[in-house]
Amino acid sequence: MNNFEIYVKTSALGQTGIHWRSIKSEEHQPVEVPGLILRQVIGEENGQRAIVNDLINEVKPSLLILRDKEKLLLEITGIESAQRSIRLGRKVFNSIVWIADDIEENEVVLRKIAYSTIQNILQKDLSLSEMIEKSVEFYGLEEFRVNLKEVNEYIEHIEPVYSNKFSEIESSQQYQIESKSSENLEKLAEELRNYPLPKKWVNWDGETKNDGVLIVVTENLEKRTILHEASVWRGFATNVQKPAKEVVESLEKKTEVLPSLATLPPEQTQTPHQPIPTLWRLIIMLLVGVIVILFIILGFPSPAQAPHQPVKNQQIHYK
Repeated sequence: MNNFEIYVKTSALGQTGIHWRSIKSEEHQPVEVPGLILRQVIGEENGQRAIVNDLINEVKPSLLILRDKEKLLLEITGIESAQRSIRLGRKVFNSIVWIADDIEENEVVLRKIAYSTIQNILQKDLSLSEMIEKSVEFYGLEEFRVNLKEVNEYIEHIEPVYSNKFSEIESSQQYQIESKSSENLEKLAEELRNYPLPKKWVNWDGETKNDGVLIVVTENLEKRTILHEASVWRGFATNVQKPAKEVVESLEKKTEVLPSLATLPPEQTQTPHQPIPTLWRLIIMLLVGVIVILFIILGFPSPAQAPHQPVKNQQIHYK
């Protein structure tokens, strides 16, 4: 585990409160924030930006895997420490980050931890919670200390996962972003156990990605559509929702398929069996007029056309 960077975030007893520390050795653990969790994942239209940790709820058990160029990051958040919560008088939550070069050997270790984390969230195996309880302690008033030996022993003893040499087939590249459920988490755990992370994936917009946030498991999101907009490969949250943009685009495509009335032939723009009362009235009036005229002509001949009557011979008497 010497090639892994490890960071832990939790609370101190005093005024320093909650903060990150880089766990470089048992003795050297300076205050330092892992830079990759500040990476911007969405450019907001209103000028606000969304960073990696905006995709998770840090006070609830959550999991996040990020690929950034040649690095892999695994972050686990929201794991409570019962003993330190009692000492502090309020709930103490813990976050842990592992960062390593994106090579097969390191990915296998991160998948192994991620698999164990999902089992912890499902309450099937509490090894992760037990490791955190044992390895993280208050140190004076303003610091805390992490026992690296306990962390490494946990990784050695949790259930192994398969590496690329056992499975040449990557996980499905098609994205899946749905509501968090036991069924979905169990399927994700098996995927992490049996298959390498995809080198590229297809996001909800249909674009192909090769870096960015791969996996998110969390609770309530402040912005329900953020997992889609961040192009996550596997995302599960209790209140996840698709952006409305996809619906608008679909409606626009359907509208384009329908022909415009202006482009249709005249006979196709009329409603079938549509009555045209004015035209029928005109035709009937014309027919009646023709019939009347014919009746007059045939029934009442004019004097010029009357048959000639012969004049009888008359005798003329002269006086």
